[in-house]
Amino acid sequence: MTEQLLVLLVCLAVIMVLVALLYTAGRGYLSALTGMGKLSATLSQVLADTQMIELSLRQQRCVLYDAHKRISAVTKAIEKPVL
Repeated sequence: MTEQLLVLLVCLAVIMVLVALLYTAGRGYLSALTGMGKLSATLSQVLADTQMIELSLRQQRCVLYDAHKRISAVTKAIEKPVL
């Protein structure tokens, strides 16, 4: 074996190792992107559910406030002494 052939084989081996590393890194990157997409979809769903809960709570708060105002008005009228 000549020295040039040995250098060529070493270069080929280095290229093969780099290709293998890039391939595995690329697959990991694609897997991470897929995981991020799923996470994003899940977070969007949770956000939508949270917004529906907040809307429901806001409506209930308004109903309770209105009921409180009416009850307060009635009880204040009852507590006043009639002259």
